[in-house]
Amino acid sequence: MSAIALVGWAAAALLVALWLAISLSAPSRRRETLEWFAAASLYVALLAIFTNLVRRSWASDSELGLVAFGFLWVVFAGGLGVVLVNGARSLRPAGKSEVDATH
Repeated sequence: MSAIALVGWAAAALLVALWLAISLSAPSRRRETLEWFAAASLYVALLAIFTNLVRRSWASDSELGLVAFGFLWVVFAGGLGVVLVNGARSLRPAGKSEVDATH
């Protein structure tokens, strides 16, 4: 089994475990943190899948597969970046000067 497959399966297993923990916990700051970790593990699992598909397309000289799977890889990599940035922002302690979208 390749390293990409191990990372993908580990991320999928973590996603299932976090999904169960989130489903069984009451709304709280801890649950919000678990939600960000679950979203990040979802994106890592998807990136592992599309990395494998891009590698297969490259090996078989499939330009259509390379473009299609490469595009999806870029989309999910961007999503992982957004999740990591917003997850890190949610871990900061709330300040008095911070405002939300409605205030």
